[in-house]
Amino acid sequence: TLKFTLLSILILSIYSCGKYEEGPGFTLLSKNARMCQKWRPIQSVDGSTGVITNIDSDGSYIEFVKDGSIQYYNKDQMSFLGIDAVAGTWEFSDDKMQVSYSYDVLTLNTIKLETIKKLKINSLGLEDNNGNKIYYEYY
Repeated sequence: TLKFTLLSILILSIYSCGKYEEGPGFTLLSKNARMCQKWRPIQSVDGSTGVITNIDSDGSYIEFVKDGSIQYYNKDQMSFLGIDAVAGTWEFSDDKMQVSYSYDVLTLNTIKLETIKKLKINSLGLEDNNGNKIYYEYY
């Protein structure tokens, strides 16, 4: 019965870990452990044209924290306002296929719901409802 239990755990691990379109196929780290890091955007893909744009390292990031909070900074959108970063909250969807997060910039509340395309220990890919993707690397 020990062999059966170990085999069952292995099969469940493979099934639950191979969830995202772009990987990973298998990992022993939980989705929460992989998500809760500081991420730097490195590439965007336009959902309507497929045009890939590399993103220069300019200090922009998103950090998902285990307590459900985030820190977010987008240099293009925030530097002219003199904002270093904003705080907000995040959570997985029930099936952990999507992540929702919200934050306030001045008095404007931004809420995002994105589909997770890739969730590896050092790379993350998110897609919005228009098919636009942003890829991140561990900061």
